[in-house]
Amino acid sequence: MKKRNMFIVTTLSAMLFVGMSACSQSPEEDAANHSESDTIAASTDDTAAESTSASEDKENNQSNEASIENSSQESPEQVHSVTKIEGRKTEFLEKLDNVQKEMDAMPYKKDSDKGVTNAMKDYYGVSYEKYDDALNEIYALLKQELSPDVMEELKTQQVKWIEQKEGKAEKERLKYEGGTFENVAWYISLYESTKDRCYELVNEYMTD
Repeated sequence: MKKRNMFIVTTLSAMLFVGMSACSQSPEEDAANHSESDTIAASTDDTAAESTSASEDKENNQSNEASIENSSQESPEQVHSVTKIEGRKTEFLEKLDNVQKEMDAMPYKKDSDKGVTNAMKDYYGVSYEKYDDALNEIYALLKQELSPDVMEELKTQQVKWIEQKEGKAEKERLKYEGGTFENVAWYISLYESTKDRCYELVNEYMTD
């Protein structure tokens, strides 16, 4: 009887020990399992976040490239080269005509027409100055309104024209060098060249 009781006690003790061992190991395994699950989940979330970020960056790059391409395509249409000034031609032609009317009304115009040297010198000298002022006004407006490339070309032409104007006037003066008509010839040439240049610029670079 004692042996039987001892066997039962021993068996129960062994079962209890095994049960306790199983219970003591369960939390660690659960913790390990939870830790492993959390690691996998975090890794999955990071991968998804990186994938989303990469996708967004790709979309942004594509959008920027599309914007640059559209801007590049639109640039030629947006660039408008101004080669003429609109709506000012009639105005400036009238101004030039009025300069001549003003000069024709001057008191020494009649004596100039008669060939009086001093009267001719005064008339053509003042006339040249008036048209030179008008030319400067026209040129300043063109410089303000025309495109830089157009104006750069005009500037080159204008420098060349000035050289031709002065060369022509000098040639006319030398014809009468030492005489009373020397300065008259000089002013007549300057007046005619400058007056013609005023009309040329208005007709070429302005429209109604």
